[in-house]
Amino acid sequence: MYRLIVILILLGIFYWVVKRAFFPPKNRVAGPREDGEEMIQDPVCGCYIPKSQAFTLSDQGKKVYFCSHLCSQKYQTSKTLPKD
Repeated sequence: MYRLIVILILLGIFYWVVKRAFFPPKNRVAGPREDGEEMIQDPVCGCYIPKSQAFTLSDQGKKVYFCSHLCSQKYQTSKTLPKD
């Protein structure tokens, strides 16, 4: 009985090794999609980010995109401050 369990474990390990050798896992990271996602520029800091990951804000009927919540807050406060 123990031999059967050991053999099954060894066969499972062998299967796993062969599967990983011939079919390596596809590592997915958060980032722009592979089909060429549009990159947009943050108006506050100027960095480029994928449109799907951007924070959005509607300003006078126009959508404005930001890299972070902090940049969107800076944009909102700069709009409320008087211009000198």
